[in-house]
Amino acid sequence: MASSLSKGPVFAAVRSNAAVSPFFPLASAASHQCRFFSQTSQRGAMRGAPENISVRQPAQPSMRTRGRDLSRSELPQDIGLLPGTYIRPQWRDMPSIFQQPTERLQLEWLWLKTGFQNFIGLLAYSKWLNKGLPLRLKERRQVAQDLHQRMYAAFADGDVTILKKICCAGLANSLGSRISSRPKGEKITWNLDKYNRTPTTFMTGIRVVSDRATQIPELPDSGVRQVVVRITSRQSTGKVKVVSKAGARNSTTAVEPVGPVKQQDCTEYIVIQKLRWTGEEEDWRVWGHASPTTVEDLSSPFFVSGLSLSERMDAMKDMMGGKK
Repeated sequence: MASSLSKGPVFAAVRSNAAVSPFFPLASAASHQCRFFSQTSQRGAMRGAPENISVRQPAQPSMRTRGRDLSRSELPQDIGLLPGTYIRPQWRDMPSIFQQPTERLQLEWLWLKTGFQNFIGLLAYSKWLNKGLPLRLKERRQVAQDLHQRMYAAFADGDVTILKKICCAGLANSLGSRISSRPKGEKITWNLDKYNRTPTTFMTGIRVVSDRATQIPELPDSGVRQVVVRITSRQSTGKVKVVSKAGARNSTTAVEPVGPVKQQDCTEYIVIQKLRWTGEEEDWRVWGHASPTTVEDLSSPFFVSGLSLSERMDAMKDMMGGKK
């Protein structure tokens, strides 16, 4: 729904979903969702003090005040994957209806329920909480396709400037580190050969599997929208070495392949994000890669059945606060 994020310090949010691609091993996978805030107990620091003594903490500026004091370049880009984002697995990855009927039905029900809730939340975010925002339903796939290709092309070319422009800070820094660690004179080639237009992507190769929007607490006219897109494609990559050859009058460079070009069918879940700060929207950016929701995730307080609303909220606070 379009309810605001947990009342935690968004400006101290930490990126927890490292980017991972089935084709480029950009970084290690981390499929768990982001902890938006960390609550540490003050009692540990006061060990040995009487229980009835309270320590007065210095006043801290509110998030609203901090948000106003920051310039747009200082505002955070990585606020994590929205908690409770349900990403439906492909049909072949779903549990068998005969072997795990309860889990299969629960995943199917979550798909229907979260899809309805997300759409109602998007309507509320665009037409009620932020009046006049377009829904942008038609542009989602095209934007994701364009950013996906530009990101990999820039990564292959070693263009850190483009990566910082189209990726969130955490992903851009991760890709930039991998670029800087390449051997001197080595370059990567990349090409998207075709989209695998399967029925699961409505014969397009690109399918929106989640579209969520929410307000950022305590900041007026601020929010985030995240769209998860499943992209199935065939990609080719290779490595080349740039060799300088000195001639009689001038020097030239030649490109020598390092090993054969590798081709692979890929299934990726790309997260694109659009932030809105104090009434001004930023451009779409790539947040990173996500993983489909699994049977193991059903025990999370975000998805577990049988909890009341208050019990679910308490469990979420305990989990994001680091309690066991």
